[in-house]
Amino acid sequence: MSAGNTVGVNDAARIRRAALATADFVDRNITMICRFVVLVTGIALTMVMTANVVARYALVSGGFSAAQELPERLFPWFIVAGIALAAQAGGHMAVDWLLDRLDSRGKCGLLLFGNAIIVGSYAVLCYQALAVAEIAKIETSPVLGLSGSHGYLAIALGCTMLALAHVCASVRIALLGPQARFAIQYKDLS
Repeated sequence: MSAGNTVGVNDAARIRRAALATADFVDRNITMICRFVVLVTGIALTMVMTANVVARYALVSGGFSAAQELPERLFPWFIVAGIALAAQAGGHMAVDWLLDRLDSRGKCGLLLFGNAIIVGSYAVLCYQALAVAEIAKIETSPVLGLSGSHGYLAIALGCTMLALAHVCASVRIALLGPQARFAIQYKDLS
C-alpha cells in the first residue's frame, strides 16, 4: 500500500467519524430540546387545566379567562416535540414488507430514498407553515392578545427537527447500515 493511499484511507475514516459524530450531536440536541419542550409544556398544561378546574368551583367568575387560550398556544409545541421524539425512535407507522425482503444494500438504498423524500416533504411543509404563520400573526387572541402564529411556528420548528433527524438517520444508514437508522430506543425515552 502506498503512502498516498494510506492518507486517503485515513482521511475517509476521519470524515466518516466526523459525519457520525455530527449526526449524533444533532440527534442528541433534538432529543434534549424535545424532551424539555414536552416536559415544560406538559407541566404547564396540567397546571393550567387543574387550576382552572379548581377555580371553576372556587371562584364566582367560574374560572380563569385565559385558561382556554393557554392550552391552545401550548398544545402544538407539546405535540410537535413528541412527534420528533417518536420519529427518532422509529415510533411511526411503517410497512416493512418490502424492506424485510431486501438485502442490506437494498435496504440502505430504499431507506435513503425514502428519507430524501421525507426531508424534501418536511422542507416544503416548513416553508408553507412559515408562510401561514406570517398571515396568522395579525390575528390576536381575545384575552391574552397573543399572535395567532404560534401553532404554525410550532409546525415549522417540528418539520425542521424532523428533517434534521432524517438527515442524521441517513448519515447513519449510509455509513453503518440500515440497523443504525434510529437514534434512540423507546427505553431511552423514559
